[in-house]
Amino acid sequence: MSQNAGQQSLEIERKYDVAADLLLPQAGAFETGGLRAASPITYELSAIYFDTSDGDLARRGLALRVRHGGSDAGWHVKQRGEDGVRELFWPLSDAMPEGLRAELRERIGGAADAVAPIAELSTERTVVVLSDAAGAELVELADDRVEAFDRVTGIARAWREWEAELLPGAPATALDLVEPVLLDAGAAPSLSLAKIARATGRLVEAAQRSGASAERIAALEALDRADRDAGSARTENRTEGSPE
Repeated sequence: MSQNAGQQSLEIERKYDVAADLLLPQAGAFETGGLRAASPITYELSAIYFDTSDGDLARRGLALRVRHGGSDAGWHVKQRGEDGVRELFWPLSDAMPEGLRAELRERIGGAADAVAPIAELSTERTVVVLSDAAGAELVELADDRVEAFDRVTGIARAWREWEAELLPGAPATALDLVEPVLLDAGAAPSLSLAKIARATGRLVEAAQRSGASAERIAALEALDRADRDAGSARTENRTEGSPE
């Protein structure tokens, strides 16, 4: 691996849609599954996502972002596969790292020089780490309140979701211990696999390309309407509260 290559990792996670007023399960709820919950920690995250005007990255199932805040601030390239999300990471810098540019050229050729910001996301993330009885950390549970702005269409969206991510070295079965607790609390398996697709309203288009059922497409259309309504409401609230 060259000096400029990104650090590789594999993310194995499950995402859940939740109502805006739903409470994150308390520590006692996880104890029934033999899990111990650490004290929650809240981060303020901001991210800019990139693509070309023709969507060269999205068509290949790739997502490119730079994130500020939290424990993984930096540049990320993600690609979803059957085993999870493969990620390449470069430390935070003002300009796109040259190693990242080289990676993009390998993936999309000359179109790499045309990538530009397409969406902005602001996320209030509350993290709870779940461990087993011996203290080994198994799962990071993130409660995300997301505000997104599509730079191309000018549409704002907002939503809330929970993510349960397997921590390094933990068995995949750990997610099976967490899921019943989240479902009992009122969560539902998410219709969205990626924040950027949800932020730019591409969930319906992707479902149609994959031959999804009419029922699933209708559910995604309803999800996007709710996201847009929530985004508009937040924008109006900020406008009304701004000084004259």
